[in-house]
Amino acid sequence: MSNMLPQFVAEALETADRKQIQLAGVGCFAQVIKVADTGLVIKETFDHPVVGNLQPTEKRIYERLGHHPFILRYYGEYCQGNGLPNGLVFEYHRAGTLADNLALSNYPKKRTQWPLQAAEALRFIHSKNVIHSDFGSHNFLIQEDGTLALADFGGSRIDGTPAVVSYSTRYERPFSGSDDLDSTEIDDLFALGTLIYEISVGQNFY
Repeated sequence: MSNMLPQFVAEALETADRKQIQLAGVGCFAQVIKVADTGLVIKETFDHPVVGNLQPTEKRIYERLGHHPFILRYYGEYCQGNGLPNGLVFEYHRAGTLADNLALSNYPKKRTQWPLQAAEALRFIHSKNVIHSDFGSHNFLIQEDGTLALADFGGSRIDGTPAVVSYSTRYERPFSGSDDLDSTEIDDLFALGTLIYEISVGQNFY
């Protein structure tokens, strides 16, 4: 069954051409499937041998965050099967990630607002007691209007639960004094500073 999806989303998924389903991305814990020309993707989470399935945590976080202009739009959970993977349903953004578009020649007018948008996204999730734990250009998508949308909360912390992921090296706070995954707001903020540098100069920090 479709788990409380908006009607237009449920109908789009049910009528989508199964021959036009494409792999949009894959990682250690999940893969993202683009569903034809619906403007939707389904994130199918794997059963990882160490951390298990991260979908319940990600679903809980997106449901708490609700709609925000700089958070990836979440529509609900798809459980119908019927030729499509089961998973969480999101809006599709064809421009890809901010990491794919760091060069200064990309979005020259829009990028001046990206630092504020990233900071607002981070402020908002922290106000909801969520710590991203993998904040960076690879987890921001560029929306159709050129604004940013923060994504991928599968390994994040909520209400003090342990994180399952950690920051990539260039976003990690040096000498944090801990080898565990108990990331804090300070760690997210350090990653934000690195991200702002990258946006400003058009390339990775190092």
